[in-house]
Amino acid sequence: MAAVERSLERAHGVLNYDFCPWANRWVYWMKHPLACMLAAAVVAVCCGLFVNPIAFAILGVIVSVTALGSAWPWITVRGLTAEAEFIQSRCRVGQSVVVRLRVTNRFPWPAWGLSIRKGFHDNTDETGGIALARVNGWSETEFEWLFTPESRGVYPTSPPKVDTAFPFGIWHALVDIQVRNELVVWPQSVALDAMPDAAEIQTREDQLTDRRAGYCGDMLGIRPFREGDSLRQVHWLQTARTGRLIIIERQSPATCAIRLVVDVDHNRHLFGEHSSLEQTLSVAASVLESLHREHAFVELVVHERLIPVGESQGDLRQGLDALARVPVEGIRCDHSCHFDHLSHKLPTIAVTTDLALAHHRGHHHKNIGERYIVVRTNQVESLEPTLPGCDCHAWVEISVDETVSEVFPNRWRRACHAV
Repeated sequence: MAAVERSLERAHGVLNYDFCPWANRWVYWMKHPLACMLAAAVVAVCCGLFVNPIAFAILGVIVSVTALGSAWPWITVRGLTAEAEFIQSRCRVGQSVVVRLRVTNRFPWPAWGLSIRKGFHDNTDETGGIALARVNGWSETEFEWLFTPESRGVYPTSPPKVDTAFPFGIWHALVDIQVRNELVVWPQSVALDAMPDAAEIQTREDQLTDRRAGYCGDMLGIRPFREGDSLRQVHWLQTARTGRLIIIERQSPATCAIRLVVDVDHNRHLFGEHSSLEQTLSVAASVLESLHREHAFVELVVHERLIPVGESQGDLRQGLDALARVPVEGIRCDHSCHFDHLSHKLPTIAVTTDLALAHHRGHHHKNIGERYIVVRTNQVESLEPTLPGCDCHAWVEISVDETVSEVFPNRWRRACHAV
């Protein structure tokens, strides 16, 4: 049985092997039904001229079929209008979203062989699409399906269209779909359970919270003394009454302030099966959500745009939207759009690549508290922890072909708790 399966696999490989890939562009047109109809018409003409005139009747049938197959799709779409909407406006990569499509047919006959092209799938796949059932005449039909985006971005990626080639597939006619809203797909992210050490961040004393005890603001209550407490927080009146040290608990700063810079320069990224830009955005989204959960105030910098992300969910959505909207090929910068945004006032976490750091080895930066999360493209032979002639260094590293969810949380935790 195994020998038969191997023989079948070997035969399948031989029969499907492309022996002449260089000739594909010359013969691919033959796959189109119109090419077959044209060849049959030529044969019918030759037979009618040199064999028997009755072949011209066959030629007439071929011409009629070709004309009907070309005209009917065009006629069908003249009576169609389509409108689509996403039930929700945001999701993450791999999450399913319901899409609702309404197709109205103004003609009395039904529309067959409908499908959706472009916008919801990879545009490089010309055969990809979503098949629809028929739409009855003089009716409005509603379709719903689950759309699962495989990559981050804004959908539809291009204007979607309803396509039909019924009945013979000779000619495809298209009608635009009016999309009422867009779907923003956030980058993949992973939960991080640590914060950078207190010495590496700046607190904001102007924003206080009652959720955590600290050493400033209004008094929240009292508790027994614990080892490590400051004597400045001792409640001396209660201490005298009880005969043991009592500590005053006050409000703590609601946030720490950090600037998160995301390097999206096209020239500093590697594209292909493993895109360093997608890895960078995934890491940046993970860090942003982690800092937000810890009530941090984040100044997110994406290219020339600065997005303040406070404690509200609306601010977080705005930041993740900015990451999702970065073009697949990155942004072409005429200047150093990444390193120019390092702050002299706020500690900075910059998510970049080894290509960027290698390019800036000869540049000196005097900014305080910057930390670099480096996505390694494996195009740089070596990346020392502290680069010669440059104050920047790799704080956390992750390779472009590694899975963020598997390796980044542990490396982030070690970096945050490093002494």
